[in-house]
Amino acid sequence: MRRIKDDVSKQIFLVNKNSNEEIISPEQPLKDDDTPSQCETVIIPVENNYTSTASTNAGLLQYTHEEVNSNKNTNYDNPILTDHDKSHYLSEKLRNWVIKYHVSHNCVDELLLILISIGLKVPKTAKTFLQTPKVNSHKVSIVHPGSYIHLGVEFMLTKILAPHIFCLENKIPIKLSVNIDGLPLTSSSKSSFWPILISFANVPILLKTVVPVGIYHGKFTKPSSSHEFLNPFITEMKEIINNGLCINNILLKFEISQIVCDAPAKSFVLNVKNFNAYHGCNSCTVEGTFIKNRMAFLELNAPLRSNETFRNKLDEYYHKDVSPLEELPIDITSTVVLEYMHNICLGVVKKLIVFWTKGKKPVRLINPDEVSQELVNMKSFLPSEFNRLPRTLEEVEYWKATEFRTFLLYTGPIVLKGRLKTSLYKHFILLSSAVRILISPETCFTHNYLAKDLLKRFVCEYSSNYGEEYVGYNVHGLIHVCDFVLTHGALDLFSAFKFENYLQFIKKSSKNSKNPLEDIYNRIIEHVNAQTNITPQNFPILENELPFDHIENNSINETLYERIILKQFIVSSKKVKDSYFILDNDDLVKVNKIIHFLSGNIKLEVTKFIYSPFFVNPVSSDILKIFSVNGIIPEARLLINLNVLKYKCFTVPIDENKYISIALLHTD
Repeated sequence: MRRIKDDVSKQIFLVNKNSNEEIISPEQPLKDDDTPSQCETVIIPVENNYTSTASTNAGLLQYTHEEVNSNKNTNYDNPILTDHDKSHYLSEKLRNWVIKYHVSHNCVDELLLILISIGLKVPKTAKTFLQTPKVNSHKVSIVHPGSYIHLGVEFMLTKILAPHIFCLENKIPIKLSVNIDGLPLTSSSKSSFWPILISFANVPILLKTVVPVGIYHGKFTKPSSSHEFLNPFITEMKEIINNGLCINNILLKFEISQIVCDAPAKSFVLNVKNFNAYHGCNSCTVEGTFIKNRMAFLELNAPLRSNETFRNKLDEYYHKDVSPLEELPIDITSTVVLEYMHNICLGVVKKLIVFWTKGKKPVRLINPDEVSQELVNMKSFLPSEFNRLPRTLEEVEYWKATEFRTFLLYTGPIVLKGRLKTSLYKHFILLSSAVRILISPETCFTHNYLAKDLLKRFVCEYSSNYGEEYVGYNVHGLIHVCDFVLTHGALDLFSAFKFENYLQFIKKSSKNSKNPLEDIYNRIIEHVNAQTNITPQNFPILENELPFDHIENNSINETLYERIILKQFIVSSKKVKDSYFILDNDDLVKVNKIIHFLSGNIKLEVTKFIYSPFFVNPVSSDILKIFSVNGIIPEARLLINLNVLKYKCFTVPIDENKYISIALLHTD
């Protein structure tokens, strides 16, 4: 979402939740008869399309606050701001702008001087303005063959949780996600960072927050020893898990619920054989078969590994040495997860597209150029929530993980139909359907058995379609994904996407090649300081008021807007890509008007559509929220409240009078 908010007094409107929908006859003026409550307690939702369900599945901590709902008598005049308020507002916005766009200190120094020259009260230097740590605060230690700086688990947890401390339920342990991965700094050298990142798995308002607690830098390679590398983190983490952490005189308990790594990093921290070894599977004891210079894992029912068998080293061909993670009070085999960004998106899906574009003739696309053109044509229909627009198949080597996810869940089932060999298309739909089931908090538990069956069929048929030598670590791992979902919830709740985003922040922020650790330490502290000072955003936000029109406006008591920003998604009455939704009663609608009544209530005027499943095999696509849209329901206008919007939809035309509508399920 790209917005620059220059008006500090932008109107914020609360959602009326009393009535759901009403039918309005064409000649009847729109009315507003809701009576909003004066005060309400709110469960802060996860920033996705399944707020309540996701919260239940993840065992999320309750976060409450009280809002005075003054919709009936909203004062629309701009609030009077003192000079101090203006200075504070400017400083907060400017500080976040500097962090977001990685503006150099020299540029900030010049900008501050300009602001001072026009009478604004801001610091004279970037270091003071951004609260950059002093030089002697860097505690760099030797971790062979490079160096390491420990920012501290307690320090970071306190920084992030302190502003929210009185809203947290201290009787429930806070679940932490840990990510360990390598990050090359440039393409022209072997210099790399290995950050240890943490996030929060069950604090809704912090689900997307990621902070580093330690970073290793090596000029040529990763740390020699995982024990030496992880020792400061594990030592501090054991203390916090055993004794809790007191923040603002409130004792909080913590536990590590997930450790998220790609395959090489997983082998490193577990101290086990690599993923391409004979005993490379981290979830079961399958023995690989070396076929045509490739390691294949063909057995589907090998005994599963357990925490007990791991700690007792029962599989001598799997373990290299003791893992540093054994010092932590965790179930290692279920906590070190198999996550779908690396395993499925960058692993399986990318390999499939390579087969279809560069593989042997029997598996190639009938017309790859046509598929590429269709992908490009979908750009204007892809909702605003997608950060990356579709690219051609010729550019697949440069696709990011989010692009493979978009192809798997949304664009692929449409563009491949009729352009890929029928058996291969049905095979792909097995994978797409299973992942859509597992990524949705609504179906990941109730239909887990179905997803497991679909994935087993996908793995079984992979050999006959592409060759048994290609049933490697990633393809074999599909049979274990459902087990991790049963433990951790929907796929996005234990994926690497949010960690990958933070790694890119680290990479873009690192500009000092002489002292990279000290430099990135400063940027991280500046970022954390800015995060903790951010004023929480209130929703909904109405944008782009439309001029009064006697045809469009039914009454002078209503104002029409072009779009409204909710916590979960953007709604637009003008842009097709942001106007299709599924309601909580499963109606598929298109938003025609966003109406703000004089009383302060907001409603949407929508049109209902007739729809049917896009496909029925291997599973009816209505379970997956994929529909073929056949026409409009001929009835009067429908007015609905904002809180009945359940899913936003990617809706694209495939024929003159036919559309495919696919609910957005991914949340990260």
